[in-house]
Amino acid sequence: MRWDDLFEDMEAQLAAMTRSELDARVEDLTRAEHAAVALGARLRASGGSLMTVALDDGTLVRGRVASAAEHWFELEEGVRRHLVPLRAVAWVQGAAPLAAPGAGVVERRLGLAPALRALARDRVRVLVRTRAGTVAGRIARVGKDYVELDDTGGHDTGGHGPGQADLGGWGRPQRPATTAVPLDRVLCVSEVV
Repeated sequence: MRWDDLFEDMEAQLAAMTRSELDARVEDLTRAEHAAVALGARLRASGGSLMTVALDDGTLVRGRVASAAEHWFELEEGVRRHLVPLRAVAWVQGAAPLAAPGAGVVERRLGLAPALRALARDRVRVLVRTRAGTVAGRIARVGKDYVELDDTGGHDTGGHGPGQADLGGWGRPQRPATTAVPLDRVLCVSEVV
């Protein structure tokens, strides 16, 4: 009988050690898996989730995740939408605990510029937030590394009526003012409603 008890005790110790090693390996693998997950993958898995996002300038943006690519995501706040580049995010609250599968080839190429070109095509009036302030207008064009807005903000016309420009003595009308913003300075593009 003592032999049986001895072997049962040894088997129990071996099982406990094996279980402990297995638990440690699972923890290591879990940590390694989490280390490989990008924030963009978590945001792509967060479709429909309500989130609060702090931008690098301290501005808070809230809304439900409407869409997300590898480098940006879109929040829907009622009828207003916000396009946020991931590099402009200070922190995110409310992201899904899981990650979406890796981005496909098209999704990896879908940077901020193509998303802004879609807004330009639709002639959406936007506010472009930067650390230096906010610029309002319609997106006139999107270059390789900048977005240019037509001035539609109702600035002072210098005493001339709508559609009339001061010729400044040169005999030709002035173009509406435009503002170019480098894409790497954009913190958020919000739809004006």
